Amino acid sequence: MDTSLEIVNVKRRLRRMQVCLITVMAAAVATGLLLVNNSGEAVAQDGGKVRFGEIEVERINVVAPDGKPRMVLSNKERSPAAVVNGVDLGNGGTRAGMTFYNAEGDEAGGMGTDNGVHDGKRWASGQLAFDQYKQDQTLVLRYMEQQGAQGVGLEVKDRPETPLSEYFEEYKKISEMPPGPEQDQAMAEFRKKYPSPQRVFIGKNPDKSSAVTLADGQGTPRIVMRVDQDGNPQIQFMNAKGKVTRTIKG
Repeated sequence: MDTSLEIVNVKRRLRRMQVCLITVMAAAVATGLLLVNNSGEAVAQDGGKVRFGEIEVERINVVAPDGKPRMVLSNKERSPAAVVNGVDLGNGGTRAGMTFYNAEGDEAGGMGTDNGVHDGKRWASGQLAFDQYKQDQTLVLRYMEQQGAQGVGLEVKDRPETPLSEYFEEYKKISEMPPGPEQDQAMAEFRKKYPSPQRVFIGKNPDKSSAVTLADGQGTPRIVMRVDQDGNPQIQFMNAKGKVTRTIKG
């Protein structure tokens, strides 16, 4: 076949495709469903809706009128990094699910799941979390499975009043230190400086007991109500050092 003739045929087919595309776009615009912005992208009219039977995407950004993010739905690879006060706290590309943002554009929690196999043993996790203002998770509904042990429950944590963004670099430097006593000591001092104790836990422990644990401001359990997997109930009272001072069995 003559090469020049083949090129002409290809150009004709491309022109037909362009005409069809323009016709479809024009019809959508004419019916008031779509407009074309300066970038040539089709967008819904103000206040209008565009309906699809099915959409396949890797990420959806929901934004406020001023452009600030309010929610992101994404796969793991395209998940956003945590941001507070404009400071990138990391974790980008590590979690599939939904990420929530407050009116200032700070991450405010999220929902996600993940799973895999490590050294031949499966692991899985899922959680719904809400962050304290300018801080980290303070209310968490979580499921965890690792090395055959499972735990699920509702956690309530205290968080420092200091914004997370103000001491993240300090935490990052410690976490990047070589493992050993020096890093352990630095991390212990850091956690004492910025405590985040768990105050309440309601759920199922890895030993298959159900429990309600109430802790003080230092994170020390003071009351534990527990029912083991065989149905044996008990209530334990602890002192400030976590030592059991009284036990009531059913």
